[in-house]
Amino acid sequence: MLAFILNVMATIVYAVAASLLLAKIRVKAALHFSPSIPFRCLIYSLLALGALYLLRVIFFYRGQGIPGIYLKEDHYLRITFTCLPIYCITFTSIASKNLRNLLLKRSLMFLPGIYALFILLAVLIQKEFTTGVLFSGFASALCLTCILSGFMQFFVLNKELKYQFELGQKEIRSFWLLIVTLPVISLAAYLLVGLGFIWPARIFFALFVPAHIFFITAIIMKDTNLVYGGRWVEETQIQDSVACQTLQEKHNNITRVYMDIYQKIKDYLTREKAYKSPAFTRNDMAVGVGTNITYVSRALNECAGVSFKQLINSYRVKHAQEYFRQHPQARLIELCNESGFRSLTALNIAFRENVCMTPGEWCRKELSKINNEKDYEKQE
Repeated sequence: MLAFILNVMATIVYAVAASLLLAKIRVKAALHFSPSIPFRCLIYSLLALGALYLLRVIFFYRGQGIPGIYLKEDHYLRITFTCLPIYCITFTSIASKNLRNLLLKRSLMFLPGIYALFILLAVLIQKEFTTGVLFSGFASALCLTCILSGFMQFFVLNKELKYQFELGQKEIRSFWLLIVTLPVISLAAYLLVGLGFIWPARIFFALFVPAHIFFITAIIMKDTNLVYGGRWVEETQIQDSVACQTLQEKHNNITRVYMDIYQKIKDYLTREKAYKSPAFTRNDMAVGVGTNITYVSRALNECAGVSFKQLINSYRVKHAQEYFRQHPQARLIELCNESGFRSLTALNIAFRENVCMTPGEWCRKELSKINNEKDYEKQE
């Protein structure tokens, strides 16, 4: 009875989630927006998960023991469809479109190979080739392919997270924990189900229902701060509408204005080196380029994806690096004062964000490089 109630609840949750997302699409369609492909895939994955639990409800209601007969296959499919919604979200956090396409192609290439391997092993071990063997092999291969795709996403995103500055360390750490935890837990559940231990997989299903609800809520509310990057909640405009063309022209004009301001900002910083002053503010920047602080912030965000503080710190770090190359015996406090940092702590944080190492580590590495070059010149 408890299993029946839980399956009914899961069916309702995922059906409501898919319905709300479909309603969001209809609302946005009135504004000449169409959902992105990942957004559609997210809806389809939720519908598939809801349909799977609905089938379980029907089987339980009719007293049919099909889920018991195909116990492992049932859990393999549920592991797969439980992972898919979150993978749809994390997949589009990969910035490069070419890299996303390559990752998708490799994931799809795994499926037929793994499926054929499972069928071959089943035939060799069980000495039979039946419909049950085909279904069992497909469920197992699909689950394993999904898990491998999760690990590939982790390795790709793990590299990109090192260069993200728009989110705080807490948000980045939370997202990193998600992308590494999901494939690891799903792999553990897959292996334990294969060994006959079912209860860990059931805990896995229960844990990820709140996670799905969290992400769906974030999408519906469009709170991009809740999820890394927020790229997966973006929509694309329908290109055939007159309204879209008018909006696009206005957007292009605004973009040109921001690009012009951004170029002036770069020229001003290169020419005046105003970042060397610890007291340099966003208002000083606005006065220097002949605009206001709002336009400065928007230009930096639109054209570079950084804040004023991040931009200034990047210039200060570059200046500190150039200064050290010219003065290899300089101490950290000298680099700090010369580059415009208020304290050694600020210098340390900026170096970690921009070069992924402390200033001391970078200086030692650069000094070793300089000494090696000198030794090479002496040998010549």
